[in-house]
Amino acid sequence: MSNILLIVLWRRAEDLPLDIREKAAYVGTAYSADVVNHVIKALYETYTHVDTVIVYGPDLSGAGDYVVQALRGECNDAVRVPCQYIKELGVQVVDLRWRDDNTLREVVATLYKPRNTPARERREVALEPPDKRLQYQGPHVIYDPDPATLRAKAVDYILTYGVETRDVIYSVLILQRGDGGGYAAGPCDLLEDWPCGLGRADVFMATPAYVKKRELQKAAALVDVGIYGRDVYDPHGNFVLADSLYHYSPRGVLLRQIELTEVNVRREAQKLLPDHAFYLGREYAAYRILKERYVQDRWKGEF
Repeated sequence: MSNILLIVLWRRAEDLPLDIREKAAYVGTAYSADVVNHVIKALYETYTHVDTVIVYGPDLSGAGDYVVQALRGECNDAVRVPCQYIKELGVQVVDLRWRDDNTLREVVATLYKPRNTPARERREVALEPPDKRLQYQGPHVIYDPDPATLRAKAVDYILTYGVETRDVIYSVLILQRGDGGGYAAGPCDLLEDWPCGLGRADVFMATPAYVKKRELQKAAALVDVGIYGRDVYDPHGNFVLADSLYHYSPRGVLLRQIELTEVNVRREAQKLLPDHAFYLGREYAAYRILKERYVQDRWKGEF
């Protein structure tokens, strides 16, 4: 059995020359760092004869760093298996990222040594569910006309993207509950100080909004995923797709008439609430496909 497993990053595995692929026990494509967990699982459960892993191809996202490090025994952020499996894996890792096919062919020819005995004991490997937060330090706008729902959305955002310190998780948030001109600014403990400055303004710049770590369980209980099923009218107004892209205010005043192009639709969508942005993108896709048959909001009846 082949002793080589080949991981191909941002390139299709089937595009590799056949004489290279046929010497590998398995050739798999990896666009994300999470693939390393499935590779480790496969090395223990299926490809126990593999003693060499080659990581090859353009590393466009940087995921290859995590893959190479983990296979070399580093229990990094991408790992979702017990660290003991990483440390005891014992494979030779060859980093050929950004190299050409001829180099890969030479390395495979040199390291290809089929073996009849396992390189490691077969073991079942369970993948642990991910539980990480992607920290984001830039300001973010959250809108909802209902104060309680606005608070829950703010808490949910902090639990997902908040920056962690010793005592709190925080983020800089612009909380909007209406389209009036009044605003306030200051820090906001979302559990103890709510509604913070929103008691006297339509917009509150929470610098920062935060949740104390000792109250995380209480904070999480405020978030009901059902709040995201509510229809929230976008304060940015609405759009009509016809011979042009027409932008109306919430009360029906025509604000702008824009050429109906993909660039313009992308630009306008990125200013909207997420649900509204997806709606605009979906309608434009239907407009492009159906052409003269397209009627906004009614085209789905044709399918």
